[in-house]
This record gives sequence, structure tokens and C-alpha cells, in this order.
Amino acid sequence: MAARKIAGPRVRAQLDSILPTEIEDETRLLDLGLEDVDLSDLEAEHLEIGGCRLTRSKLAGSDLEKLILVDSELLHCDVANARWSDAAVTRVAIVSSRMTGFAGPGMSLQHTTVRDSLLDYASFRFAKFQKVELSDCRLQNADFVSADLSGAVFRQCDLSGAEFSQVKAAGALFVDCTWDGAKGLSFLAGATVAASSPIDTLTFATAVTTAAGITLTHPDEVE
Repeated sequence: MAARKIAGPRVRAQLDSILPTEIEDETRLLDLGLEDVDLSDLEAEHLEIGGCRLTRSKLAGSDLEKLILVDSELLHCDVANARWSDAAVTRVAIVSSRMTGFAGPGMSLQHTTVRDSLLDYASFRFAKFQKVELSDCRLQNADFVSADLSGAVFRQCDLSGAEFSQVKAAGALFVDCTWDGAKGLSFLAGATVAASSPIDTLTFATAVTTAAGITLTHPDEVE
């Protein structure tokens, strides 16, 4: 399988640090380097964040409908329980961040990497993943219902309890992931699942057969 090339964020070496006093609909935040900024519970439509580096900043509980997030880095940020409906995310790197309960219904992600982050109970219903890689992330009970995962790579992610019903997965790649209790796995048709451990392979196979309503047992247990 050919490696997917993901373009990284284009962030200037020198960034401004002055944040506008008011952030409202259609505000543009461009080429900013922000550290320890608290934007929790921010509400805005059509906000644009471009060429920015946010470090240890808070966007928890924010409601940013139709957000445009491009060429930016989120490092050690708190985005828990944020809702970014129909957001467009392009050339973005998210590292060591907290995204528990994050909701991105209908969002589009392109050339995006998420690494070493918590996304338990995150929801990506009807989202589209194009050249997106999530690595070393915890996605317990995450919701991918009706998402297009055909351009996604999951590496060493904990997908325990995740829901994959109605997804499009042809071309998706899952490497050394944890599947305990995952649901809707029969919809991963066309995906590639690679596991270095035979136990992980068996766990996935068991989950798929259970999802299909098939019972695996020993011949001695059958009358």
C-alpha cells in the first residue's frame, strides 16, 4: 500500500501575539502565536483561524459553526466539549491535546494529523476524512456514524466502544488499534486492518463476527 503524503501546516517563523479584543462572526485570526490563551465557550460563525500556533490554549466548550481552520498547530490545547459544526480543517496538526466530547458533525478534514490526544466520546458524524492520520490517540466510545473515512489512517489508537455504523471505509487503514466493544465493524468493508499481535487480530475478528451476529464456539460446546 502506497504511503499517504500529508502536507504539514504552513506557519511563519515570526508570529504576532496580539489577539483582537472581540471575536465575533467572520473574524479572521491570522499568523498569531498564542500561548495560555483562554477562549473557552467562544461562540462565532464563519471564524477563520489561519497560520496560527496555539500552545496550552483553551477552546473548551467553544461553538464555532462553519469554522475555517487552516495552516495551524494546536499544541497541548484543551478543546473538550467543543462543537465545530461543518468546519473546514486543512493542513492542521493537533498534538497532545484534550478533545474529550468534541463534536464535529459534517466537518471536512484534509491534510490533518492528530497525535497523542484524548478524543473519548468525540463525535464525527457525517464528517469527511481526506489524508488524515490519527496516531497514539484514545478514541474510546467515539462516534463515526455515516462518516467518510476513506482517506483516514489510524495508528495505535484505542477504538474501544467506537461506533462505525454507516461509514464509508474503502481505503481506510487501521494499524495496531484496540477494538474492544467497537460497534458497526461490518461497515468497514474495503478498509485494511493491520495488527502485529495475533491477539489483536483475533480480537478484531471476534468483534466483526459478533457484529454480524455470528457466534464463535468450540465443537465440544455444540450439541
